[in-house]
Amino acid sequence: MGRDKPKKYNKMGYFQKQAYHDEQAKKYNINKDDFTNSTGGDRYESLDEGAYQKAIKNAMRNDFDYRTSAQHMDGVKGKANFNDFAKYEREAVKLHKQAGNEGDYSSNKDITGVTNNLVKDYQKTLATQSDLDNMSVDNQIADAQASTDSSSSYQESDRLKQAKERVQSFRGASDASPAGNNDEQRNQAASGFAKYKLNLA
Repeated sequence: MGRDKPKKYNKMGYFQKQAYHDEQAKKYNINKDDFTNSTGGDRYESLDEGAYQKAIKNAMRNDFDYRTSAQHMDGVKGKANFNDFAKYEREAVKLHKQAGNEGDYSSNKDITGVTNNLVKDYQKTLATQSDLDNMSVDNQIADAQASTDSSSSYQESDRLKQAKERVQSFRGASDASPAGNNDEQRNQAASGFAKYKLNLA
């Protein structure tokens, strides 16, 4: 059965609240008679109002659409109390109409539709498809490498520089001419041999 936008729970009178409790109990398949105590040989019945309302609140707490939608509705906390739940229903009715639905907000399909729209709208704020593509492992590695290349440069140690200089010097001497054909090398060898002979004398 369709219904108008629910009133604020704290604005309801006593009998309106009782009717609201009964409406929610029916929605969650809660049997009110299970909370009725018989006295005086079944002549009088009394409702355990506290236990009845607690059962309804527990059902609200486990309501997937209520818990999910509450995360994306301003002012709705998902605390499973009647004030909060009535506010959730008011917001859901408003969103149902904003989505272009002309019928009443009443069926399970209507309720699920509002929940799905809220979740989809929220997901759109998180990431675009391009953002999701850029979250691939390969792209993350490439970004990290590019960041490293641009933010730092390699510095050679002094020892490495000296070693390179020695190698280059050696290569230069080796490339100058074949062994034994270099005049400077021959002169150094002759001078060394002469000193060696003087030491022996």
